[in-house]
Amino acid sequence: MKTSIRFLVGATASVIALSALSQTPGAPYVPTPTAIVDRMLTLAKVGPGDYVVDLGSGDGRLVTTAVAKYKARGGMGVELDGKLVKEANENAARAGVSDRVKFVEGDLFKADVRDATVVTLYLLPGMLGDVEDKLAKELKPGTRVISHDYPLPSWKHVDIVAFDTAEKVPISGTTRTVLLLYRVPSK
Repeated sequence: MKTSIRFLVGATASVIALSALSQTPGAPYVPTPTAIVDRMLTLAKVGPGDYVVDLGSGDGRLVTTAVAKYKARGGMGVELDGKLVKEANENAARAGVSDRVKFVEGDLFKADVRDATVVTLYLLPGMLGDVEDKLAKELKPGTRVISHDYPLPSWKHVDIVAFDTAEKVPISGTTRTVLLLYRVPSK
């Protein structure tokens, strides 16, 4: 019970901190620390057969890392902020993976995610019901979905990893991180 209360208090503090950063509709840009990127991709068991889609991709670090370090065959990031899309594409070029990744400016709810074998999320809780509906409609059953900190409202996670990292303090005021692994349910 104490862990649940601590998680809720931490999550509430995170939402308040994230909301304060936002000038853009939807979720604000909050860069995912490297240690968390690696844990997300490891939890999803990303490998050569995977196509990774990051909804709200920011500077592109999740997709670029998935392809450069975890050898995913390709990936795509969807981001509202055109400046971040430009930065993400530049980062992919510097990492030597721009031939296998793309970053597009647009609304994540309108993005074509059908090719994904792994989807990564670091979105605000109020969006996740709609995201869950989109993923259930568009993805194949069994597709892996990793959510950073915030659970999907009705899906049951198949794995969860909780850990502390000091890199997170500037983002949320807490070291606590929770990663939840889901599989898209059968239709």
